[in-house]
Amino acid sequence: MGRKKQDPENSAKRLQILKTAGKMFMTLGYSEVSMDALAQAVPVSKPTLYHYFKDKKALFTAVMQSRCQMLFSQLQETLREGQSVEQTLTSIGHQFLDVILEPDAINIYRTALTEAQQFPELGKLFYESGPKRSTAVLADYLKKLHAKRVLYVPDAEMAAIVFLGMLSNRTQMKCLLGLKKRVGPKKKDEIIRYVVKVFLHGQQPRKS
Repeated sequence: MGRKKQDPENSAKRLQILKTAGKMFMTLGYSEVSMDALAQAVPVSKPTLYHYFKDKKALFTAVMQSRCQMLFSQLQETLREGQSVEQTLTSIGHQFLDVILEPDAINIYRTALTEAQQFPELGKLFYESGPKRSTAVLADYLKKLHAKRVLYVPDAEMAAIVFLGMLSNRTQMKCLLGLKKRVGPKKKDEIIRYVVKVFLHGQQPRKS
């Protein structure tokens, strides 16, 4: 039996809900956004809203996942391209910084940080939708390199955390604090080149 085709109208409606919800979460904060207000803003009826998302947590999770999906798709495509390790890590670096330093990403990160103390489950949702998934994709790639003895990466998950952490570090922090509005291509290139060089130096295969 074939897969049921998705109704284009339903798909468009869901995307519109996600777009509106994302803006509201970023400007008002998670706790200040109600499903009633969301339904009015889209606009859709409340039954329609609950047809797509069972509650606000599910909607917030979907917003996070939709914003992260482009990054994951780009990462997976890069890992299939058969470039050198240096070229692959450089591409990943560009894709990662382009996503996390985008104004909308900075705003949604602020929202998660602000609300996490009062709503711990929200912090968990954000972490699992974004940082955890991106780390897992990179860790899987590094495990394969270790198995082939291209690099020495006995703890692939830790190595992935360190690599992505070196990329974001103070640059993302400055944007979160409002000390930087934008990071230009030249500065991104400088950060990525240095991080890739340091990372590869530390993960060179051990001599027999």
